[in-house]
Amino acid sequence: MAINKYRKGKIMKKHARIKNLDSFLEKFVEPISTVKLITPGAIKVGRGSGETLRVTYGREIYQGMGDILVGCKLNATSGNSNQEIFISTGSPEKIKKIINEINNKD
Repeated sequence: MAINKYRKGKIMKKHARIKNLDSFLEKFVEPISTVKLITPGAIKVGRGSGETLRVTYGREIYQGMGDILVGCKLNATSGNSNQEIFISTGSPEKIKKIINEINNKD
């Protein structure tokens, strides 16, 4: 297997990540067996306060005309930074369940 300098485990390291996002992904999302790849998108600056990381479930992602389910999208915010995370998986309902459980604990 070829070594990819932009990948550590299932997480792509091509973009910067907002504060505490790496540890969240490694702890909660990466261990799920159906997850193939985690790709954080570019960071966007928005309005917000506080330094607490908050991750919410975005939507399912379909390929083509909506026939093939290829994954899901998460939204992460920390302070005034926002970032999308794309998850390649065949069963996004597992990720949605975990994210909802984490958000309901708070």
